[in-house]
Amino acid sequence: MRHAKAAAEAQHESDFQRGLTEGGIRTAGETAAILLSRGIRIDRIISSAAKRTRETADLIAAGMQLTAARTDLDELYLAPGKLFEKAICDYPLEDESSVLVVGHNPGIAGLICDWADQSLSVPTSTVAVFESSADTWHDVRQTKVHVPKLVCLLQHGKVAWPRDQTTSDPELLE
Repeated sequence: MRHAKAAAEAQHESDFQRGLTEGGIRTAGETAAILLSRGIRIDRIISSAAKRTRETADLIAAGMQLTAARTDLDELYLAPGKLFEKAICDYPLEDESSVLVVGHNPGIAGLICDWADQSLSVPTSTVAVFESSADTWHDVRQTKVHVPKLVCLLQHGKVAWPRDQTTSDPELLE
């Protein structure tokens, strides 16, 4: 997930300390409600340690009533996509099957597009839900046998693309 809409950078705070706007808070709540209604389960949350990503992760967890383990990592602040992928593999929990990763563009968009194997627009509050037949996160990362498949794309607090019997690949989204 790309974090929800953040406030403009103020003179008295750094980019790292920017929080969410009221609209960002609302959209994160709407996104949590959609994830919950679609039966998405989250066992662990990994987030950049920046304020806007932590706030987004908090709102998703609260909206979904999650008790998922949580890891906030300084190194994910403005990180490339491969570093997000590495973080998923480096901090696994026993018997977990789903992880929510909250980050920033361009890195989180890079990971989403890499796993979807196409160029997608990734505005704030975008969530890409993937599934894989892999037994471990390392298998997802290191083999082409268990390539993640895009299941659902949420944008702006709404379902932008669902995989079903009539859709195969998401269109380029705004």
